[in-house]
This record gives sequence, structure tokens and C-alpha cells, in this order.
Amino acid sequence: MPLGLVVFARMDSRRLPGKALCDIAGRPLLGRVLDRVRAVHSAPPIVVATSARAVDDPIARFAKAEGVGLFRGDAADVLGRALACADHFAFSAIIRISGDSPFIDPGLIKQCVTRFEAVPEIDLVTNAMPKTFAPGLSVEVIATEALRRASREATATDEREHVTLYLYRHAARFRIENIAAPDERYLGITLTIDEPGDLDRATWIAQALGPRAASAPLDEVVALARRFGAERSPEVVHGRA
Repeated sequence: MPLGLVVFARMDSRRLPGKALCDIAGRPLLGRVLDRVRAVHSAPPIVVATSARAVDDPIARFAKAEGVGLFRGDAADVLGRALACADHFAFSAIIRISGDSPFIDPGLIKQCVTRFEAVPEIDLVTNAMPKTFAPGLSVEVIATEALRRASREATATDEREHVTLYLYRHAARFRIENIAAPDERYLGITLTIDEPGDLDRATWIAQALGPRAASAPLDEVVALARRFGAERSPEVVHGRA
């Protein structure tokens, strides 16, 4: 059975309503994510996983227009949605990508997949335990059977709201491998989209990259994020830098 690359997205956000389809330099946020994951070498099947609520109908329409797979499930039980998606498409494992990560790195995804495929009986390969990459660069490759076990055992509300929280809380009971950044070059910035200011940064980066936004290497994206932050710091604005 194949691995599937699953992008989790929803329309409602308290800080940024409708963020999944917010415009970033002429392309919706979710489209930016799909552009980046399509650049993964020998990319696995891509699926957008959203809820069955009417509010997420625009996401479903967009996914179909983009020609990727679509799965709709429970809004609150995201762990259950992940397992149901994996079973529906007969995936042996899923690569979980957040729909608010417009600069997710194709090379990092491939690195995590390669590690997952190289380790027998692995449950989870992650780059977030501990977090040495910027927000917006998280990748998790989770075996479907590990999702099944977590879904069977997890009872806390927050463990149902997050795909892998149960595995992290019970790490001693699962086989987990972490991919760490080579140094601290990815710390101190954010590349995720949580609030309006994040859209400003992402738009500026996407405009700077132009048509290369889908394939620009991670270090170039990070350098632009740092430049954006430096040019908008109070010290620079008031001439104290």
C-alpha cells in the first residue's frame, strides 16, 4: 500500500477567518501548500483532508479544481479523520502537512519519508520532537496502524483534536524517529499562517520569489523571512539599526 501525503485544512479560524483560501500574492494559501508538496521528488498521492461541515465546502471545491484527492470527516476528531482518510485511500502511512504552511519544504518531506521507509516497524518520523525547525515546516510521517492504535486508546479531547499528540504523550510506547535541523538556522522566525501579519510576510516572500515560490530552497525562503523581519523591526523603522 502506498504512502499518502495528506494536507489538513479548514476554513474557520478565530484569528484569521477563511485562512485556508486567503490570497498570497495571487494564489490561495492552500494552493501555495499544494504547489510546494507537488515539488516532492516522486511525490506520493496528495489528498486534502477537511471536515464535512458546510463551512468547508469551498476547500472541497478548491481541492477538486486542483485535481488532488479529497477526504471529508469529523471536524473535532482530527485523529479520527486522519485514520478514516488513511483507510479510505488504503494508505499504509500518511505524511501529515498542515494547510497553513505555504513554504513547507519538499526536500524536508522527502528526507522524512526516506527515514520512515528505512526503519522497520516505525510508527512515526517527525521533525518536531524537539522542534528545531521554524513553525510552518513541520512534517510527520505516521504509520496507519499507529494511527489506529492511537485512535483506539486516545480519550482526552485534545488528543482527538490533534493527529499525533497521543503518540508524543506516550512516546515510550511507540517507535518514533526525529529529524533535527543541522544547527539553529531555522529558529527565531515563523513561516506558518496564524494571523493577518503572517499573511503580510508570506505575501512579501512569495512576491520576492515570483514563479520560483513553489520550488525555492528552504534556506532562501528563511533568508527572505529574516530580511522581512529586519526591515520591519522598530529599530530599522526609527533609524536605530
